Amino acid sequence: MKEEDILELEQLRDSFGEDPETFIAVLEMFLQEVPDDYDDLKNKMAQEDYYASGLLAHKIKSSYRMLGMEQETLLLQEIEDRAKRREHIEEIPALYERYQQGYQDGLQKIIRTIKHLKNQL
Repeated sequence: MKEEDILELEQLRDSFGEDPETFIAVLEMFLQEVPDDYDDLKNKMAQEDYYASGLLAHKIKSSYRMLGMEQETLLLQEIEDRAKRREHIEEIPALYERYQQGYQDGLQKIIRTIKHLKNQL
């Protein structure tokens, strides 16, 4: 497995030291919680409820930040900022689409990271 196929988990190492079991637990929690929030975000975007979308983006963003997934974090931050300020809201759908395009790949990277960590145990 190539290094770019899995997450580096620097933020988790800073918080928990070198603890693969904790990393696995955090990653598995992400896989349980974020897809539900993603579905909620998808529904709010379909309804063009950008304020609610911004609140969900804020919630989801912290999960990505904890895993060091910078691109997703930045896109969600941009959605949140525009929704909160109610400025440039016409850009929110394009930002959401960019986030959506990488969503499945991100989940697959997390799954590969879990498998890698379990193999180390």
